[in-house]
Amino acid sequence: MIDSFLYLPDYPIGHMIAFQIEEQMRKAGSIGTEFERIAKMGRVTPDQWMKNATGAPVGADALLAATERALTEMTAKTER
Repeated sequence: MIDSFLYLPDYPIGHMIAFQIEEQMRKAGSIGTEFERIAKMGRVTPDQWMKNATGAPVGADALLAATERALTEMTAKTER
């Protein structure tokens, strides 16, 4: 970690990418078919790959949407 100064900053980006892919897999009807679709795109830039895989560029939108869903659910439970 000390030698590679770009190693630690990549963690948050990796977590955003992983969450975005997890959300896409959750929405898909067949995980196997969806994985095959997104895994065989070929050589493209990471951002283009994510656009093809999920319909959105790499970003925090999936995390923010999940946060909003969780807060909505939590608010609905506390109002009962």
